[in-house]
Amino acid sequence: MRWTQRRRRLAHQVDPGSRQMRLDEKVALVTGAGRGIGRACALAFAEAGADIVVAARTEEQLADVCGDIEALGRRCHAVPTDLADGGQVQRLADEALAAFGCVDILVNNAGVAIHHPVPDIPTDVWDLTMAVNVRAPFLLTRALWTHMVERGGGCILNVASVSGKRAGAGNATYSASKYAIIGFTESLSKAGREVNIRACAVCPGPVATVMRAGNNPSENPADILTPEDLAELALFVATRPPRVVLQEVVMELNPSGTG
Repeated sequence: MRWTQRRRRLAHQVDPGSRQMRLDEKVALVTGAGRGIGRACALAFAEAGADIVVAARTEEQLADVCGDIEALGRRCHAVPTDLADGGQVQRLADEALAAFGCVDILVNNAGVAIHHPVPDIPTDVWDLTMAVNVRAPFLLTRALWTHMVERGGGCILNVASVSGKRAGAGNATYSASKYAIIGFTESLSKAGREVNIRACAVCPGPVATVMRAGNNPSENPADILTPEDLAELALFVATRPPRVVLQEVVMELNPSGTG
């Protein structure tokens, strides 16, 4: 219901029903799809005509988003996955290909953000952050790259952050991971141009997610971006023709904006 209401309000801005914004006969794999940005992307892509493979740790959340996708008339396959586990990441890629025979769009969205002052950063937090935010996107990209080449092309969207453009004093671990994914995406974009694989790092400012709220409990969600804002941008990027290169896109909220 929330997604439908949001779509109606923004139909004049981005219309998944228009020819330019369609993903018919495409398959998208979205990580972190149980809630927040990943869920919004999965629903937006489904409404644009794509079948969706959704991955997250929580089976109940996956069942919920799959139900919403199927209500839109699209197919959905859920793969419960702990992206900190490299073996599970490879299984996710294998299951996605087995489910629908192809993956045209990869959305590396899942992430963790655990903040500590620099002297207090636990090694296990550093390792977990790099495993989920950097290694998992790398492993999925590597697992699907040759498939995309053989299929004639594809699109890889890596959800980064403005924290990968300008770091803060209290988020060294998270910022380091986002700087890494932006650099990784730049390399992918250049490598993919000869084989019709487009790679883009989407760099949002603060977004109203559960993870964000946990780190910033006093923040007003009305003052920051919504997951649907990011989903609209992701859909726009995913539907560009191969001749259009969007290597990096920064999205921030204009507090003075209206409409």
